[in-house]
Amino acid sequence: MLLFDGLDTDFGNDNDDIKIRREAIEGLLSLVTDISDSLKKLKFKVVLREDIWRQLRFDNKSHFFGRSVTLNWAEKADFLKVVIKQALVSDSFTQIANSTRLGQQLVSSQNDDNYWTEEQIFEVWHLLVGERMQWAKSAFTRNWVWHKLADASDNRNPRSLLQMFKTAIAKEKQEQRRNPNWKTIIRPRSLILSLDEVSVEALSALREEFPELQKLIEQLKVIGRSPFNANELQEFEQDINLAQEVGLLAMYDTERYKVPDIYLKGIGMTRKGQG
Repeated sequence: MLLFDGLDTDFGNDNDDIKIRREAIEGLLSLVTDISDSLKKLKFKVVLREDIWRQLRFDNKSHFFGRSVTLNWAEKADFLKVVIKQALVSDSFTQIANSTRLGQQLVSSQNDDNYWTEEQIFEVWHLLVGERMQWAKSAFTRNWVWHKLADASDNRNPRSLLQMFKTAIAKEKQEQRRNPNWKTIIRPRSLILSLDEVSVEALSALREEFPELQKLIEQLKVIGRSPFNANELQEFEQDINLAQEVGLLAMYDTERYKVPDIYLKGIGMTRKGQG
């Protein structure tokens, strides 16, 4: 099998570079369709972003069969499970999880997390970071993390979640020296303080994957607030569709765009008036 990956990299970011990238990929896929049937011992596999695929124009494109895979975490409990599995590597936290009935049930089945229930996951999550962000009527910690780590398309990835907890643990260790807290392993405030660093990392990853959005991101820095009027991006119409597809931008109302919290600090924007 001959695998082609990373076809969206190393071409450059301006319009001419993007045109060369499109033509190069079109040529590759045309070659694959032309010769693949005659090669009995070699199979081709091409990994390509969907937004690039939609822009391609080449003969017999409709004959090119492929598989579409969406990388998305649709269930909150499954998303939080990523952190809990990491926490249970610690024998000390495992002992804490065993202190409750639901936590004990989860620990006893940790070799096969497919049997974990949502109730068990949330119980152990509360032992780790608490149930509420600040006080009795404030947001649930699980909901706060779920919403803050979502992009504008309501997608999220475990990389940001693990980055948040890695940063939060470092901050918690510092805070424990000044103000010891024994209610939870990580206090919610440490999650709040870690969001800025997570945002910087998330934007850096987005820039690396979609360098063609660099100029639009620079304009968002100039705008400096979210939401903002759509006419402030009127010079970037060709980039807006991609920005929406990858979760950098979403419509706030009929006349304004918004940037999600996961990218706000990384860009250097402030949030005004969003629910």
